[in-house]
Amino acid sequence: MKKWISLALALAMVLSLAACGSGDAPSDTSNPPSTGTESGGDEQNTPNGGEDKQVKIAFFMYENSNTFTTYIRKGLENYGAEHNVVVDSFDGKSDQSTQTDAITTTLAKGGYDLIVVNPVDSGAGATINNLCREHNIPVIYADRAPDLVGGILDDYEQAYYVGLDWSDPGAVQAQMVYESWTAEGSTMDKNGDGVLQYVLLQGNVAQQNAIYRTAAINELFEGWAVDGTMPSQQLDIQDGNWSSDKGKDVMDAWNVKFGDQIEAVLCNNDTMAMGAIESLKTAGAFDSENPPMVFGINGIPDVWEMVEDDFMAGTVLTSPYREAKIIIDMTLNILAGKEPLEGTDYVWGEFKKDVRVDDVAITKENLQVAEDDYAACM
Repeated sequence: MKKWISLALALAMVLSLAACGSGDAPSDTSNPPSTGTESGGDEQNTPNGGEDKQVKIAFFMYENSNTFTTYIRKGLENYGAEHNVVVDSFDGKSDQSTQTDAITTTLAKGGYDLIVVNPVDSGAGATINNLCREHNIPVIYADRAPDLVGGILDDYEQAYYVGLDWSDPGAVQAQMVYESWTAEGSTMDKNGDGVLQYVLLQGNVAQQNAIYRTAAINELFEGWAVDGTMPSQQLDIQDGNWSSDKGKDVMDAWNVKFGDQIEAVLCNNDTMAMGAIESLKTAGAFDSENPPMVFGINGIPDVWEMVEDDFMAGTVLTSPYREAKIIIDMTLNILAGKEPLEGTDYVWGEFKKDVRVDDVAITKENLQVAEDDYAACM
């Protein structure tokens, strides 16, 4: 049992959030550097490693209380500190006008070499690009994507994106469900009808990550239904807005409506899964012989004990540290006048100016992979 690890990490998160502050004030950048630990044995060359000039980055977060985004911030600060990069963070408070005002004010004041934007609204890319163009400053969009399909990266020569593959976390999660069904079908199939009855907590339905994750799940499930290896019935799908509170509220309603018909709960992120698990505990669902299996996405420390204690069947590690590392490595290359990916093993994605982070299925057996990755973001 790793409860002591969870307690330590929880304390670290409290300190981290306190350091980030609120409003438009930059975060404390005096955090000590990380140990450089990464998951998956990733070994990249460090671009521009011999430069002595200090680099300053402004990181505009969509919401500084968001757990996953906060880990990205800490990853940027820790890996940046190892390479003479200072990162100041600004809270968008989940309001695009607030974030845009902060970007406008910060660029007008100057003092930053590059900005990283975790946009509140995917439609804000053109406005942000124009502000960066006016001040001739590069921008790397992080994690939450602007309208990439609409050509927002081509709109500005110095615009890039680093984040998750939109579909892959959903596909990895679906594969975990499939493997659980085929390995433990008699356990998951509580009513013995040979069909998986499940509910799906989707993230904000206006955001690409939620749309593509859900689409990947639906596509794979349809294929397995056709070939007969995993017939399934979606009892319901609801927008959980990436929130634990909303996830709990939706799950409360599902417990009343569907009760023990639910055999699996699929969640577009871990935070909603946490709310769903709280609801299921209250409803006594885990007291039954075959409780519903809950699956999340992100692999955040908050759910490690839930995985250990079998309240969560599995999650998908979407590495915040790797996102942060890619952003810093690209920044050093861009500011040195090099190609953004020079000296690295990263590759461009479908838009040729985007880099995607690989995902890892996490269960009790390989939980250490997630623990090592997040340790670098503390």
